[in-house]
Amino acid sequence: MRWLQIAHILPGRTRLRFPALRGDAAAGERIAEELAALPGVREVRVRPFTGSILVHHEPEVTSATLALAAHRILAPDRILEVGERPPRSPDVPELSRIARLAAKAFREIDRDVRRASQGSLDLGTLVTLGFFGAGAADVATSRELVLPPWFNLAWWGYRTFMTNEQDEIHSADGVDAG
Repeated sequence: MRWLQIAHILPGRTRLRFPALRGDAAAGERIAEELAALPGVREVRVRPFTGSILVHHEPEVTSATLALAAHRILAPDRILEVGERPPRSPDVPELSRIARLAAKAFREIDRDVRRASQGSLDLGTLVTLGFFGAGAADVATSRELVLPPWFNLAWWGYRTFMTNEQDEIHSADGVDAG
């Protein structure tokens, strides 16, 4: 499915995303020329590599006007509003299906851990404590403390937090994590 999204809107500046534009420099030039010809549009920057279309315009130009003009040129199947999640492709590769099944299994294990601990533990905390215990046992038996490079530690910490707390992060932003 080809979709066009109003990615963000600021006064005088609108960003559109059109993933089907990626790698198509000719379509990028065509959309830039057409949008630049609209009354009130000052500048259009297209990045075919990312599928991004940045439009600088007068405040009276609306995102809907820009999206409709882009729709006439690019002919997407749908126009998505700001914050609307893009539709999933029906052509899901096999590995993605396996990843979804694994994620579902881990969500069920997490639910079981929360139930068993009456909400005091979750799977992310249990795994973190398990890694901490394994590390402590390794240090106790080898009598050596070998630290990974700082950037590995930073990445692991960030990734663990973002992965295990994504529901809470999304709910804090007012976005449904489902």
